[in-house]
Amino acid sequence: MILDGRIGQDRPLPKQQQLQRRYRVGRGTVQSALQLLREEGLIEEGVPGRAARVAQQGSSLQPLAHHIARAFSAKHVSLDVWSLTVETLSKAIQNQAAEIRQGEQRPESIAVRVLLPDLETRHPYPRHVDDPDDPRPLQRLRHVIRTYAGALEHSLTTLAEAHLVEDVRVEIRGMPTIPGEKRYIINNAEILTGFYSIRRSHMYNNPDGATLDILELYSDGSLFPFTRSAPGASPLDDARFEQIRQWFDTRWEQVARPLPLSG
Repeated sequence: MILDGRIGQDRPLPKQQQLQRRYRVGRGTVQSALQLLREEGLIEEGVPGRAARVAQQGSSLQPLAHHIARAFSAKHVSLDVWSLTVETLSKAIQNQAAEIRQGEQRPESIAVRVLLPDLETRHPYPRHVDDPDDPRPLQRLRHVIRTYAGALEHSLTTLAEAHLVEDVRVEIRGMPTIPGEKRYIINNAEILTGFYSIRRSHMYNNPDGATLDILELYSDGSLFPFTRSAPGASPLDDARFEQIRQWFDTRWEQVARPLPLSG
């Protein structure tokens, strides 16, 4: 509700008792959720005698969940995605699926196409700093790809199985490369672009208990929006949108192959 603007900046949140009744949870769960919202900078720190309020946002850049919530308010939802994983997207779509199940919104159709790195190519990242041939970093990436792509597919297909959305189409394909940037084409009207950097990090929780120093792709979550036929847009802007649209379509049709989510 905060991300899609239904509770505006500096507006109070519903009272804790109302949240408990709405979501059928206990007081402790509500308080934990509010604390998470504070840590994420979405609501202000508490003031005695005053209800929690939505924080003023210092940046015009909105998180992915905000854009996905807006997309799902349309009658016909379409998402074309090129990304390293769909961890953030999967969680955002799970939230929208929950809204649909609660009757908050009800699109007539949802069409999602996702391009991800394939599971066979020996991608250059992530890799062990001291041993580029170590297979474990890439094995972990493949596990993350499968896990969240499968969760995304499940969230949407269950809406069709429950007859909550009339037309649901989800396709996930793999590419023999990794992205230098992530792209989201939303409802054929908006494009979000975010860029990956390379960072040195640690990989924990290996079966053998080892901690690995790795180089991996990293995104800080910043997404730069570009809207088709926006006010003041030039023909050059629309041509750019079409170029990105064609970029996705040609790779989807000519290069990408179905991504096996089991195994």
